[in-house]
Amino acid sequence: MPQLQSVWSLLALLALAFIWHSPASAAAGSTAALGSGDGPGRPLTTFVDLLSSNERFSEFLHTVQRLRMVIPLNRVRNGTLLVPTNAALKKYRKEHGEGASRIAGATYRGLSDAQMWYHLIGDGVIEAQDFGRRTMVWESLSRPEADDGSAAAGDDDESDEPPKEHVFGVMLKTQLSNSGTVTANGVAVLAQNYSCAAGNVYLIDGLLEIPPPIQEVLHVLGESAGQTADSADEYSAIEKLLASAGWSDVLTMLSRSSEATGMHTLWAFSNHAFSSQFSYAERSYLLNGPIFAADDEDLRQAAVADVRAVASRFVSSEPVSIARLGAGTHSVPGLGKHSDLTLVVEETHGRFSGSIDGQPLGRLDVIARNGIVHGVEQMQRPDGLVFSPQKVLVGLNATAFVRLFKDAGLGDYIDGTRPDRKLTILAPTNHAMDEAFGYDLDDGDDVALSAEERVQRSPRDRQREWALYHIIEGQYSIEDLAQTPLVRTRLAGEWTDGRPQVVKAQVDQAHRALESHVSFNGADNILLEPEVIGNTTIYLLSSPMSTPPRLVNALIQNLDLSLFVAAMGASNTVDEIQSEAGVTVLAPVVNAFASLGLVWSYLSLPGDLDARADLSRLIKAHVLTRPVYSDEIPMHTDSSADMLVVKALNGNKVGLYRTPRGMFAFVDQSEQPPSMRRSARNSTASRLASVLDSSSLKISEPDMLLQTGVAHVLESGLILPLNVEITSAKLLRGMRAHIFADLLERFNLTYVLEDPRGEALTARSSDGDDENEDHRTVAGYSLLVPSDKSWRENPAYRELMRRDHDDISADDSDNPWRNATTSDISHYLDRLVRLHVIPIVDSSPHDATEGKRLPTKQLALADRTTYPTLLDDVTLRAHEFATDRFSLQLEGAPFYQTPGGVPFVSVATVVRSGIARSGAVFELDSLLRLPPVSSSGPGGWKRVAWNAAVWLTGIGMGSGLLGVSGYWVRQWWTRADYQSL
Repeated sequence: MPQLQSVWSLLALLALAFIWHSPASAAAGSTAALGSGDGPGRPLTTFVDLLSSNERFSEFLHTVQRLRMVIPLNRVRNGTLLVPTNAALKKYRKEHGEGASRIAGATYRGLSDAQMWYHLIGDGVIEAQDFGRRTMVWESLSRPEADDGSAAAGDDDESDEPPKEHVFGVMLKTQLSNSGTVTANGVAVLAQNYSCAAGNVYLIDGLLEIPPPIQEVLHVLGESAGQTADSADEYSAIEKLLASAGWSDVLTMLSRSSEATGMHTLWAFSNHAFSSQFSYAERSYLLNGPIFAADDEDLRQAAVADVRAVASRFVSSEPVSIARLGAGTHSVPGLGKHSDLTLVVEETHGRFSGSIDGQPLGRLDVIARNGIVHGVEQMQRPDGLVFSPQKVLVGLNATAFVRLFKDAGLGDYIDGTRPDRKLTILAPTNHAMDEAFGYDLDDGDDVALSAEERVQRSPRDRQREWALYHIIEGQYSIEDLAQTPLVRTRLAGEWTDGRPQVVKAQVDQAHRALESHVSFNGADNILLEPEVIGNTTIYLLSSPMSTPPRLVNALIQNLDLSLFVAAMGASNTVDEIQSEAGVTVLAPVVNAFASLGLVWSYLSLPGDLDARADLSRLIKAHVLTRPVYSDEIPMHTDSSADMLVVKALNGNKVGLYRTPRGMFAFVDQSEQPPSMRRSARNSTASRLASVLDSSSLKISEPDMLLQTGVAHVLESGLILPLNVEITSAKLLRGMRAHIFADLLERFNLTYVLEDPRGEALTARSSDGDDENEDHRTVAGYSLLVPSDKSWRENPAYRELMRRDHDDISADDSDNPWRNATTSDISHYLDRLVRLHVIPIVDSSPHDATEGKRLPTKQLALADRTTYPTLLDDVTLRAHEFATDRFSLQLEGAPFYQTPGGVPFVSVATVVRSGIARSGAVFELDSLLRLPPVSSSGPGGWKRVAWNAAVWLTGIGMGSGLLGVSGYWVRQWWTRADYQSL
């Protein structure tokens, strides 16, 4: 075979020499000079003949021979060959080297057979004037199959096989430059051309390089379109779209599939055009949906179908050139089973423009190795593509959320079958669901559930409840949530007495840059803007929302409410309250219980049935029988005293209202509260305002969500219902003041523990008189109670107890009361107890206070205020030495009873206090001292005489001082007028 090739080469050189010296060779491109026949002067028939006839083609011919392309090239008929000059080939090899070609296939000195075939145009014989007329795209005989080393040849006319389906070759473009030069893929076509029976041959000033695949062409287009570093990714959206559709081979040539080896047309839209037509979630669904839904075959197949429906409008299954088609309306094939595309081409002054399915085109006829690329300037949404909430959720990578909805039988909320229903969906991402999903389906019961309850609340039921809690009734934008932060969900059941559960939205408006930031029950929305699909709005959450916890689980998260939780446990009301469906809990803080003082000491007595019953009633007074959220509480203004009145489990009623200062719970302590009306107008409103202010508890933290309703935290104070009867006797039990209680009983003073208003008692005096001089009514008694330890330290009490128990011990032999009579001791202790009882005198009509608790203000101590005692003419003065810290001191007793005597001090400090229905109990750190006998009691003439003597002495001394002063003034005046002789 090499010998045969050498013979043919020799003959070709002889023929070329003959032609070179022939006069006819001067007429380049003239087919008339080409004859027929054998031997010298015979006409040139094939391209090989022509290449062999001219030394200028020797390098190209030599490469053709070494690549074994002579025989297939001889078979080519009706073509046009672009032959680089010898100098161009040498220059190319010098610049690119003679190693392996970047194009797969047979290679010789850096050139592949596919690249050589790219110089042969299979569109017939092209005349010179055709090249220069206008820009044109031509089809070469280089096939994409050349990647595996097989080169395409021309059609074999002598073959008896039936014609095969046409295989498109790699395209090349010729155009006329501004200088008038014709270029092919940017390589200048020289003026000389040669002809043979097979076609025309044109010399070109360079080697034609096969263009890169479509994917690389897109990167080049992106770089040429912008100046930023990200410009190369300007067409990344269409790349990802085809990858999502499973058509990546259209862009690359990395596999042996028909898409990879075939020629296609890509109608390439930019990222900007894509984002202008689809939202973030829609774009993500089209570009990533099949990957996100990989674990759910139904979702994945639906996503692939949607992606291909879009992608098929931008890919044609064959190369479509605007220049080749020319002006007019053309039907071009799509890809796959989808319908054809409509291409409209217009020509103006030799320039083409067009649109594909109504979408205007920009850059036209960009040649790629495996097809042609056209730029789409403005993209349009496909008419048949309809997005549902389910598709958007898949695009947001919330497929686990979608599967849970389907498994729970709630698919109709997201599949788009009910487009008229307005909803807002709060969807956690797959990552968030994977990290936190398990515990969210646990209802957080702090009380063990029975087996029957467990069966009733199956995992599917809990899944359904959890899913329904993430569906909000109605559509809410961020602006809406800023105005309406409490939104109702689709979760409503027996726990809430049929009322919907609530989600709390919080919009961050602290900075303008964060205006769109919103969270739901603390779970952040990670989208800049919510996705809106028809009547459904979707927020994407960074973490799932657990359904509201049970009451105790919610309260124990706040340390300020720990005492309220403990009180529920101590009163055995936890189970009852938590099983109550649809409630509002007004939760007092720790300080509210501490402020009760001795009342809390009584209520928290262990083992005291009365205390437990009262504590139970107090706790139930804070539990309202229906859920009331903050957005349901009416506004109280000067012209309207509207309030929402709700009954509590205890039977008492609580009014809820709001003002510009906040939200309040109104609690009236009377049997028939006058303001428990739905609305009041005009002057009534202003009158009620003062009543409300004095009997209202401010809500500091509203809307703590519960499984059975809602809780509001009270800033201070608590509700003490009317049926919680706090008496002075109960406060003594709470204080454990057993000795004081025994002494009251011993001296028949137990009436001070009762409410005197029921019996219309008048003020009692130490001698048993029934009326005071001014006939004012005694409304109650406040008790100043020293501790049992203080009483045991009193000598008189110790001596009395020794005698009561017949104790003959000599341990207290130095007691000054040892030799006193029992009557004297009893009289002394009786007076001492009376000194510690303050009657509460009320000038109000008797029927105005009967049945009511005395006002706290009337029972509390006030600084520098004098209070009477049950001892006639003996009063006590209160001093506030620190905030709410008081001491009591005997009023009117001189510090020294006698000149130069021992100082007399009778003072005690209030340690704790408590308010009862008809009085107060103040715990003292020590006993008060009785005033000296000489200055108190009946027949106190000694005190009067002493005071008179003091006054007379003072007056006498003052008069004497005044007389002496007058005398000296007179002497000075007289001496000033004296004149010496």
